[in-house]
Amino acid sequence: MKRVIVSALLATTLLSAADPRAYELGVNLGATSIKNDGSIKLKNATFGMDFQMNRYKIKPRFDFEYVRITDKDRLLNGLSAEAANSLLKSSINGVYELENTTNFFPYALAGLGYEYVTDDTKGFKSHPFMQGGIGAGYRFRNNSFVVRAEIKALQVLGGETINKKSEDNELIATLGFAIPFGHIAQPKPVMIDSDGDGVMDQFDKCPGTPKGVRVDGAGCPLPEPKTEIIKEQIATSLEGNECPIKIDGPDRDRDGVEDSLDQCPNTPCDFSVDDKGCPVKANLMIHFETAKANITDYSRKLVENFANFLINHKGSLVHIVGHTDWRGSDQYNMALSKRRAKAVRDALIEYGVSASRLSTEGKGESEPIASNKTAEGMALNRRTEVRLTYPQYIDAGEK
Repeated sequence: MKRVIVSALLATTLLSAADPRAYELGVNLGATSIKNDGSIKLKNATFGMDFQMNRYKIKPRFDFEYVRITDKDRLLNGLSAEAANSLLKSSINGVYELENTTNFFPYALAGLGYEYVTDDTKGFKSHPFMQGGIGAGYRFRNNSFVVRAEIKALQVLGGETINKKSEDNELIATLGFAIPFGHIAQPKPVMIDSDGDGVMDQFDKCPGTPKGVRVDGAGCPLPEPKTEIIKEQIATSLEGNECPIKIDGPDRDRDGVEDSLDQCPNTPCDFSVDDKGCPVKANLMIHFETAKANITDYSRKLVENFANFLINHKGSLVHIVGHTDWRGSDQYNMALSKRRAKAVRDALIEYGVSASRLSTEGKGESEPIASNKTAEGMALNRRTEVRLTYPQYIDAGEK
């Protein structure tokens, strides 16, 4: 049971933090103590409304309050009980919320305003004021509802003195709630690539790579594909020294396809070929979760099957290209696409494919295959494509 409660609280916190709102509109009820030179008596009912802007570190809040005066004898010290009926206040305040990882947040505020006294009398008049206070709030699930408790001290500016007692300060205690609305656009992360290799510094495990050097998703130099070995295999196969005869008819490259049908007559004899005598082609495409480069359990099975295919079909080079959807900065998406390509490369090596056959590349968000305006389209664009390639002189024979 405890685990369930803790998990629910954690989920609530994450949802709230993930959905910041631009504004809050609130109401509150409370009590005010006027002329606190002798003792504090919260006798005067207070009703208020506020509008807060959440786009800034210190959040502007506009407050409008109505106070119904009931301790008039104390207030006027013997003057007519009908002299002052109510206070109308307006103020602008700066609210600073202390950062924390829960839905509960303490805060402090300070501001300036003006207090209008209805039916004012000598010794108690309308004046500007300054105020400060502290409070605590709680944001409910997905930041859809906020409750706040608050205490403020108000200092009248330029107040008069009556019977040696000045109309100088007030103490206000309130309890209220607010409805957040509007979304705050999250800033795109600032990414830096100090060595210019296309991998952002925070992901670069080999900083300072010389310019022009091909790197993997971790920013480390890639080994050059061993195409010379393939060239030697072709030379050997054409000499006919190590390649067995597979068919009775004329077959110069001994790949098992007769020369009259062979559209790739220079294919090494140990390459896997199709019915036209050309090296087999294959593609692999897998998809990723938002902002992640780890291979899902479903996709891992596809990668394993592809690795077995590569092991059984020799000679090809494997080029892995990572892609992202449109969200995030260009630099962030480029780094993410390279990490996705590297994740597939590492998985293929884990399943037994030689690292010398593998190369990676990141395309970021530049080559979508579906619309980025829908969730389904973005899911298709978060992908890695894997293609088989061959040395250029073999490809030329396919034409």
